[in-house]
Amino acid sequence: MNANHQHRLPAALCHIDRLAPEIAECACPVCETFAHSEAEYFGRAFGDSRRFTATSEAVTDTLGFCARHGATLLSQEHLLRGIVHVFRDVLPRLVPLLLEEYIHEDRVQQVFFGASSACPACAYGDRAAARHTGRLVRQFSGGRNQAERAPLDSLCIRHFQMLAGALKPEIRMTALSRYLRILDHAARATKKLLRSRLELDALPLEHGAAGLHSTLELIGGRSVPEPCHDGDALAEALQRCPTLAEAIAYPNVCPVCLELSRARRRWIHDVPLAAEFKQIGWLFFPTCPEHLWTVIRLGDSKLTGTVITHALQVEIGHIRQQIQALVRAAEIEEELAREAAAFARSGTRSKRKTEIQKPITVRPAQCPACERLAIVEDYATGSMLELLRQRKHRNAFHRGYGLCMKHFAQVYLIAPKGVLRSILAEGQRDRLGGFASMLDEMLRALPEHETTVMGEAPWGMALHRFCGFA
Repeated sequence: MNANHQHRLPAALCHIDRLAPEIAECACPVCETFAHSEAEYFGRAFGDSRRFTATSEAVTDTLGFCARHGATLLSQEHLLRGIVHVFRDVLPRLVPLLLEEYIHEDRVQQVFFGASSACPACAYGDRAAARHTGRLVRQFSGGRNQAERAPLDSLCIRHFQMLAGALKPEIRMTALSRYLRILDHAARATKKLLRSRLELDALPLEHGAAGLHSTLELIGGRSVPEPCHDGDALAEALQRCPTLAEAIAYPNVCPVCLELSRARRRWIHDVPLAAEFKQIGWLFFPTCPEHLWTVIRLGDSKLTGTVITHALQVEIGHIRQQIQALVRAAEIEEELAREAAAFARSGTRSKRKTEIQKPITVRPAQCPACERLAIVEDYATGSMLELLRQRKHRNAFHRGYGLCMKHFAQVYLIAPKGVLRSILAEGQRDRLGGFASMLDEMLRALPEHETTVMGEAPWGMALHRFCGFA
């Protein structure tokens, strides 16, 4: 932790810091690269008029940004003119893709099927992280001994796995073994901290307790600020719309986004309850960086310690499985070599029928929070179509907000040919068409070099339509 950060720590938190000095400060360099490129992206994409066309094409290809980057973009007041220009250019590019007769065209299928996980800002950051990881891979692979190889103790788990996956098997085994010792060490130190008699519950972790904070950066990577994405609008919608049937008539929020927000709030509420019943913790405790930091922001240090200890154990188990798979692969290769040598000597194969099974591919377990929200999203999209089979709900849907572009793509692709698909396509074209004239008017009213927000609508409306609410 840097000196300025340390200087701001309350005395009680500094006392915690002394309890776990064996946990080294972790500042993942790849996380830092990702964060820097993320900040750079918006300035390049919306601040340089020469890049507006390329940005418009990228937004069209992805149907917008992820919710987090959409919320970030909503706060970029100094980029208002660029944002309005880009989205005004996106509309005429996108509307033709919404013609029902083109639904089976390759271009439409490619854009719509990939929309749920696509985000230009994420892709930009991922490319920067991949380049940095590639440099570390070359450094680690080129080192003749452990001292000359790239250090691993500063890499978060996500970016270590990126590095390990690009290494040759024999070098990967070395990297996995070294990183496993780092995680084991962090797990022991965190447990020691949790066994201390200090009242961790009363200590706000967001101010920075170095012992836990370093482990958090190891397991969760660099903390990314979580901007409020129209929380007031969502809170009001949640209160007014207890079910999806009411939500499809609500005029201000995408109903599928609303169901996701409701599920997310339920999960956040259930995590502390699950901590009291350790047998069911694995059903609720997150393992991905996004949801780990969601729990961290609750400010309960003891809960945070419990959750990151669980995440560490999950990752330790995953790395051990990867090591076992490499060992098994080496054993198989050796066994095949022996059989080949025996065949070369004798010219005949062994009478014993050898069945050599290839080692399975080891994949990390899905984060329970991600899995829970994915199930809710699938259920909500299916339920939308069921509701729209009834005329009264179709009328309500017509009066309501409709769907953000990300969720429109999901619902539209599984909608049966006929009335439902036509209603979805026509309604979305009408809603997008309404933005064009509003954005035109806003551009005319926006003075050159304007850097202040002239009210959220319609540019904020366009961002929500293309980035969602939750």
